[in-house]
This record gives sequence, C-alpha cells and structure tokens, in this order.
Amino acid sequence: MTGKVQFDFTDKVAIVTGAARGIGREMVKAFYQAGSAVMAVDRDLEGLKETCEGLGSRCQYTLTDIRVQAEVDSLMGLVEDRFGGLDVCVNNAAVAPHTALLEERVEVWDTVYAVNCRGTFLMTQAAARLMIAGGRAGRIINFSSAAAKRGSAGGAAYASSRAATESFSRVAAIELAPHNILVNTVSPGLIDTQPKPLPPHMEKSLGARIPTLPLARPGWPGEVADLVLFLASEASGYITGAVISIDGGSSVGTRPAGAVVDDDVRYDWVTGAQRDG
Repeated sequence: MTGKVQFDFTDKVAIVTGAARGIGREMVKAFYQAGSAVMAVDRDLEGLKETCEGLGSRCQYTLTDIRVQAEVDSLMGLVEDRFGGLDVCVNNAAVAPHTALLEERVEVWDTVYAVNCRGTFLMTQAAARLMIAGGRAGRIINFSSAAAKRGSAGGAAYASSRAATESFSRVAAIELAPHNILVNTVSPGLIDTQPKPLPPHMEKSLGARIPTLPLARPGWPGEVADLVLFLASEASGYITGAVISIDGGSSVGTRPAGAVVDDDVRYDWVTGAQRDG
C-alpha cells in the first residue's frame, strides 16, 4: 500500500441496490462516508435497517422490487422528493442460485433473469431519465461477475444473465454518452460475502480454490466499494462502456505452484540452454 485515496461526494446523491448485506452494504457506507446522500434499496427490510443503522439523515432506505417497473418508478420519485435529483446509480442487486442444467426449472431461470437483467434494465433506464430531467451528468454502475467469462457447473442461469448485463451496459454506455452519463460494469471474482459458518460443501470448495488464486485470498467488500467510488468520481471521466474485473487476477490465470521449468529441448536453440548429457 503506497497511499490512501479519498473521495468527496458532498452534495451528490446515490442509489445502491442490493444494499441489505455484503458488497451493497459496504457501498452504502462508503458513499455516505464520502459525503453523499444515499438511498439504500433492497427487498430485505431488516437488512436495510442494519445497513443504515448509526448513519444520519443523508442515508435513507426503501423496499423496492427492481423487477417491477411501477416500484422502480416510485423509487425514482422518492429519491427526487427526498434529495432533489440523482447523480449515481449502482445496480448491485442480483440473485445467484446454482442448479445442474438438467435439473434447472424454468421458473427459477426466469426469476434470475428478471432480477439480474430486467431489474438492471429498469433501474438503468429510470435512473438515466431522472438524471437527464435534472440536467445532471451521471454515473451508472452495473454489476456482473467473473462467472460471465468462465463456465462453471450449476451456473447456467446466473452466468448467462451476467454476460447479458455486460452486453446491455455497453449499449447503454453508447446511448447515454450524449447526455454525459457514463455506464460501466464491475465484475467481482471471489469476494468474502459468504455465509458464516460456511456450509460444508462450500467450505470444501473454497478451501481448494483460494490457494489457486493469484493473490491467494478472497477480496473484501470494501475493495469493491473503492472501485465503485472511483467509477462514480470525476477521476473516471473518460471511462464508459468498460467491464472492470476485481478478482485478484483469477480471470488471467492461477497462482504459480513452484519454479518455472522449461524442459522442452526443442527450443534450446532459441534460449541457448545448455543441458547435461
């Protein structure tokens, strides 16, 4: 660590969905601590109360089902009434049930897409309309996952919905650019938001996976929040349509297991290697 970056969102207004726990909760607190007014959004009332507990009147919360257009429109009206407009919309809410492909039920598939894709679309559209109506240059930050780029058994609905979110966000970035609204996507890898204690199968799986990550540890929710604040800030003014991974390097490879050894004699003429015998 060479330095600490601080952001100033004084007089700004942010929405964070999926705010009842995990990364969403951490982002609400990060925006609030940086001076922003924040509307925390989720379907879990008790979780929202815990997120906003101890924070002042600049942090408010509301129950919203982002799959339902009327509820999304009501949310935007509430934000305008309470805070006077909108500068940042973080679409973090998602569901990620895992089921074997041959056992997948269409109702579950449709719910995953309704939350992860329809919800992101409705929130992006409504947030952009509010930003434009208020004459504000805005930031919309959608969420994907490393699963969008790498197949994994049980992840057909979730992984494909995240890939769809990335494609949608690229189009949104193009169409909203003339309004000075930047749209980017954050793609987390393994972040420490799992239930504690870990279920047995998850504990075994993570125990095998974590040592193979290039950084050999899960990420922290606060590290994701820092990236989101960067994308919401003036420091990211020339970034739009990007998908930014925060995955400890897992999308580029695995942690080296030992020394690099080249025992292929075919290229000794290139490397100049001298071998005994």
